[in-house]
Amino acid sequence: MNSVGKLALVAGILAIALAVPIATAHLIFVYEAYVTVKPTTPVVWLSGPDASAVSLSLTNKTSPQISLTIPITNSSETYVYQALEVTVNAGSPYLYVGSCTYSGPALTAVNIIVYPTTGSPTSPTGTIDITPSSSSGCTASGSVQLTAGNTYYVDFQVEPSLPIPYGASSGTLTINFGLSNESGTVSIPYP
Repeated sequence: MNSVGKLALVAGILAIALAVPIATAHLIFVYEAYVTVKPTTPVVWLSGPDASAVSLSLTNKTSPQISLTIPITNSSETYVYQALEVTVNAGSPYLYVGSCTYSGPALTAVNIIVYPTTGSPTSPTGTIDITPSSSSGCTASGSVQLTAGNTYYVDFQVEPSLPIPYGASSGTLTINFGLSNESGTVSIPYP
């Protein structure tokens, strides 16, 4: 091989060596990622641990309506523990009773007691008072401020109007709960 051939060989190798980085510089890498995100609402409503004791039904969990079948006896009160569970993911909303209906033996009052699941009903976050009437519906007063990051139980203290007529056994209370001042954002953790 003469010197021109050797020079041509070296020039060819050099051209290839220079062409490889230039060609790879134009490669574009595309990464595709899939993330599964569970949607989170500011407030989540669930049936509580003792919901079956009062045949509690919960519908429309974003603006919930609950229905309770309350056993009514000649005792001065019936206390229903942990019938409803409320988890607050964002904001500091106020829980109130938007409307309610009642059918059954006469009641003096129904007190809704709200407290954190880590606490007890003896030191509640707040209470809402309902005066039910079979003939004229219900009136409710009070609201309870809830805090993000907490889960609450909702108990019901039912006070019948004594004496209960013979043969009366239960009443049905339907409550439409409302939330006001729902603000705040829900943060979504990285997977």
